[in-house]
Amino acid sequence: MAPQVVVVNLGSNDFSDLTPGEAWTPDSLAAAYRTAYGEFLRELRTRNGAGTLLVAVGFDRNAKHVRQVVEARNDAGDSGVHYWYLDQSGLDFLGCDGHTSAHDDRVIADRLAPFLRSLPTGW
Repeated sequence: MAPQVVVVNLGSNDFSDLTPGEAWTPDSLAAAYRTAYGEFLRELRTRNGAGTLLVAVGFDRNAKHVRQVVEARNDAGDSGVHYWYLDQSGLDFLGCDGHTSAHDDRVIADRLAPFLRSLPTGW
């Protein structure tokens, strides 16, 4: 059975500061990120079907790129892809290596839940 909603939250460290010697420029990294993200959403759509809503989470440095990918999917006729902006205010990032903590996960869940309830799922 396909899920009703898949939430994708990728890219938190993809836009860390580039260091000398890396193969990327800021522009080439952003373009590759958008391409890979779009391909991932297409794969999710293929695997789960048109009835599954996809929610792409944008935040901080990746927000504009995620929004562009969602808009491209919508423009291509996939209205089941949605964008949600994660406001990172109040997060402590005290998890391992600066990742979110259990506290942060609760805050994020509390912020995401109203958005998910607004989607046409019948929840």
